[in-house]
Formats: sequence, C-alpha cells, structure tokens
Amino acid sequence: MRTWLKLVAWAAGILGAIALVLYIFVFDVWTIPSDDPMESASIEPTLSAGDVVLVSRHTTVTRGNLLRCPDPQAPGRFVVARAVASSGDHLEIREEVVTIDGKRLPSPRACDTPMLVIHDPRTDSDVNLHCSVEDYGDRDFWTMRADDHPEPPTKALVEPGRWFLVSDDHHVHVDSRDFGQIDVSTCLHIVYRIEGRAGMGDEKKRLSIIW
Repeated sequence: MRTWLKLVAWAAGILGAIALVLYIFVFDVWTIPSDDPMESASIEPTLSAGDVVLVSRHTTVTRGNLLRCPDPQAPGRFVVARAVASSGDHLEIREEVVTIDGKRLPSPRACDTPMLVIHDPRTDSDVNLHCSVEDYGDRDFWTMRADDHPEPPTKALVEPGRWFLVSDDHHVHVDSRDFGQIDVSTCLHIVYRIEGRAGMGDEKKRLSIIW
C-alpha cells in the first residue's frame, strides 16, 4: 500500500513540475473578463466571458489564429479577435462576409446551431445572428453575421508589419474596424479553453482546442 502511495505521490509531483514549467515558460492561464459587454459579445460564439483559457507566451501569428492583444484604446485591458489579413492583403467586409484579395478564402458551412441569439449592447436588445463554420487551412471556427441590418462595408489595404483583426462575431465586434490595424508582436495566441464560467460541470465549455 505504501509503495502505491509513493508511486502516486511521485507521479503527482512529476506532473506538477511539468505543469509548473509549462506555466512559467510556455503558457499563461487567463480568465476572460466579463465587465465589458461589447467585448463579451464580440468573442462569441467561440468563447464567452468568464472562460478560463490558455494563451501561448511565444506566438508566431498565422492567418486564422485567435489572439489576445493589448487594447489600443484602453491601456491595461485586452481585446480578443482573429488574425485575418496581413501585410499587403486587400480586405473587404461586405454584408459581414470577409474577402481577401477579392476571394472568399473560407468555405463556410452551417454551424450545429445555425441561428444564435446575442445581446447587442449598442441597442440593448437581442439580435438573431446566422452562424457558419469558416475554414482556414487545417483549422475551422464558428463565426456570426446578421442577415438583417448588417454593418456598413469596410475596405482596407493592410500596411507592412500590420494585421487586420476581425471578431468572430462579425456583427457586434471589437476589432480592427474599431481600433485599426495593429502590430501583433505583443499579442498572444489563445490555444485552449480549460473551462467555462459555469466550471468543469459544463461539458460544452470545457477542455476544448481554440484556434
């Protein structure tokens, strides 16, 4: 019995040491704040306010990565949006659909739940948004757009050394349409959700890869 206890203790110690090294050198654990209604709406449907996520301390940004970046408009806070267009890309968002260099790169398909309801803090009302899955290479993620009353069109030529970020919620957004193109050298890649606001008991919001 004592031998088994020693083995369990050694295993726990080793796993704890590995977790500590990963935490110090590779990942950071971050709880998404819930005190900004616009930011909370903009990160849906991929994430939700209160989610506990892992962010990579060492990030090489590629198209499609979901990033946590310092908020250009509010020092000390963060924004979460997806890296969509890089240096030299001609980006257009029309009817809340993104195209790059005149091509719609993703091949969207309907989400498991085709329509989602999101609260829009700008009007203090709920809006029905169409949900679709977008693909970038070997990664895919859910995005939302409004069928009625979409946001005005946006066109941009991405400057050298900059990225254009787009919220997964294309309708209620906090992204480069609001704060401009950014240098992503200070951004971190969100890679994993540990649990949602409701804790580990929420199966849909725990232990999931986040691109």
